[in-house]
Amino acid sequence: MLAYDFSKLPFVSMTGRVNEKIGWSHNGRSMPVNLLVFFHRGTCRFKINGKDYSYKKGDIALVPANTMYSPSTQETCEYTFFHFDGNLFECEKSADEIVPFDEVPYGRPIYGHTKQLESDATMLLFDHKIVLGSQAQNVEALVRKCMSTRLNYESKQQLLLAIQFSEIMFYISQSFCERFRSENTLPPQVNKILVYIKENYTGLITLDDICKNMDMSKQYCMRVFKKHMHTTINDYILDMRMRHAAYLLSATAMNVSQTADYLGFSSTSYFSRVFKKYYGIAPSEYTE
Repeated sequence: MLAYDFSKLPFVSMTGRVNEKIGWSHNGRSMPVNLLVFFHRGTCRFKINGKDYSYKKGDIALVPANTMYSPSTQETCEYTFFHFDGNLFECEKSADEIVPFDEVPYGRPIYGHTKQLESDATMLLFDHKIVLGSQAQNVEALVRKCMSTRLNYESKQQLLLAIQFSEIMFYISQSFCERFRSENTLPPQVNKILVYIKENYTGLITLDDICKNMDMSKQYCMRVFKKHMHTTINDYILDMRMRHAAYLLSATAMNVSQTADYLGFSSTSYFSRVFKKYYGIAPSEYTE
């Protein structure tokens, strides 16, 4: 398991998108900076400190500074890499010490933050391989955002990159910590709401629709959902729609107008405004 000292913004010294051909490999290296890799296509293997890891589309590889690693491919592979500073290090933690981000008690940091007893350093938790699952579209959108910043913002790019890269680190720590969620931790009412949203979020569902189908009062529905999910129902629905929009625009032939219509937005212009506010770039740029 890895921990990262997040008491200050990371400095991203280099980033880029790379295509590797079949059979690419090198004999091994270590770098004076940390390495994060997001895989867009294909598969890749990393040997990190003598242990083998396999990666596919949507996975994250993390290699701490001064750690020996060697990658190889048996098919074409496309990925974006980040070199960044800060203290990323091996740590010992038992599974029961790792709390999923939305189970951290109120008033404590979220997304898998912990406080080291011996210092004030805020830590994020990771592993050498992280399977993002439902967060893959969010992270890929942020990776694209970082590329846009690197190319277009010149003197401001380092600060913006640090902020955007920090978002990536939060999402992947969240995904890692979700693995340790206990089964059946949510009350039945919240699970029912989640199922209903997942089955209907591409339509014009409202809070009234949810409450009617759940046979709950509006006040109770909002309160129980916020208590256990740490977000509002409307924001949760928007998050699902935006993640689905990112997937449709990047992985299917749908254009912006078709995506807006499919996800139940009243107009393409409204969808475009929401998408840009959410991801920082217009949906038309995201498809390029």
